[in-house]
Amino acid sequence: MAKTKKTEETKVAEETVDQVTQEETTQEETTQEEGPQPIGQLFNTINYNNMDDLNSFISNMTPDQGLYILVQATRAAQTRGAYGMEETETLSKAIRTLTNPSSQPQEATGEPEVKTEE
Repeated sequence: MAKTKKTEETKVAEETVDQVTQEETTQEETTQEEGPQPIGQLFNTINYNNMDDLNSFISNMTPDQGLYILVQATRAAQTRGAYGMEETETLSKAIRTLTNPSSQPQEATGEPEVKTEE
């Protein structure tokens, strides 16, 4: 399986989610004996300890975090067997297209072509 290159925006989003996850993990370790355990997990990647944290994450979601969540949701659904072979292949290509800057269409330069009826 080939590794895909990630855009800088995706890396930032993943780092943000990793930071939140790491903070939650650190909080869990310090409060594991005395505090609550996570009440839920999003797409096998992001734990949350209370509904306020989840609501805050949803309310303040950036476009980069949104893209990251969509990719993780797709991967989680595929792991759970939600897609057939063709759907999985199509989704995999879509993820690579969104996360690999070299596969993005290049911006057109020059004047746009105008078609006129003859």
